[in-house]
Amino acid sequence: MTIKDIAKESGCAVGTVSRVLNNQEYVSEKTRAKVMEVVNKYNFVLNTNAKALKARGTKTILILVKGTSNILLNSLLETVQKNMENLPYTSKVIVLDEYDNETVEAEKELRENKPMGIIFLGGNPERNREVFPRIKCPCVLITTKADTEEYENLSSVSTDSLEASAMVARHLVEKGHRNIGVIGGDLVSSATSRRRFAGFTQGLEACGISFDKEKAYATSKYSLEGGAKAAEELLEKYEGMTAIFAMSDMQAMGACRKIRDMGYRIPEDISVVGFDGLPITQFYCPKITTVRQNEEELAVQGLRILVDAIENKTGAIHKNIPFEFIEGESVKKI
Repeated sequence: MTIKDIAKESGCAVGTVSRVLNNQEYVSEKTRAKVMEVVNKYNFVLNTNAKALKARGTKTILILVKGTSNILLNSLLETVQKNMENLPYTSKVIVLDEYDNETVEAEKELRENKPMGIIFLGGNPERNREVFPRIKCPCVLITTKADTEEYENLSSVSTDSLEASAMVARHLVEKGHRNIGVIGGDLVSSATSRRRFAGFTQGLEACGISFDKEKAYATSKYSLEGGAKAAEELLEKYEGMTAIFAMSDMQAMGACRKIRDMGYRIPEDISVVGFDGLPITQFYCPKITTVRQNEEELAVQGLRILVDAIENKTGAIHKNIPFEFIEGESVKKI
């Protein structure tokens, strides 16, 4: 039961109901009685705490999650919210499709609800240069580097995707692979995908190997379904392929499923490497070789930077969190 419900049942305006509940003037006795009849019928009690909170304004941090099925981002969200429990802030979470424009959504929320700060879990600051200057509160981008953007209110905490992806390339080449396919996001809209692609191809070039994007790259969402569909595409168009680098563990696991469904063995026929280091990859069969991002440190450092910016007006800070290369059972030496 809300004030709106009381207004509807009593046939009075919401403002009139509010004046009755707050014992204010300019309400006739007849109208007051009509409202109180409904109030007493449902034993309605005015929430004075909520009223007081609204009066002084809430201290909200907006969290925008870029990807509806990204386990890493969901894990980061859980860690951020857990670390906010002892802080004087509430969180509002909005989950977006990975192709949605997170900056447009942030601007809308800032205009309508005025959060104290914004956390972007995933995102692409390069894509939104027209909109972002209108966002005037402290922001932090977690998992994607933003140090190339000259925004004093945008910090970032990320893994060095360039070096990590180059390491994947070197590892596969050291294992004897030359015909390697890549499953990744849209290179136009995803800054993360561009960095990982650049790092991987640079790693191959350092080993004297060129990369044929048309034949060896398959675009996919960062999901199980996306990885499966992309693996099927690569197997159909890239004859002689012996390995796949998937830009996320979700894509890697989806790819593994499809590879097996198509009659191939892992790693005997096709080797697979993922990225993120999700715990589930070490319980998968076979264990997936992957790059592990430090989820806890990414989330904790990102929240700390944002709160410091809110409370102490600090400028943009950009941090790299060390990664770990985990060699599993999904890569064969040939």
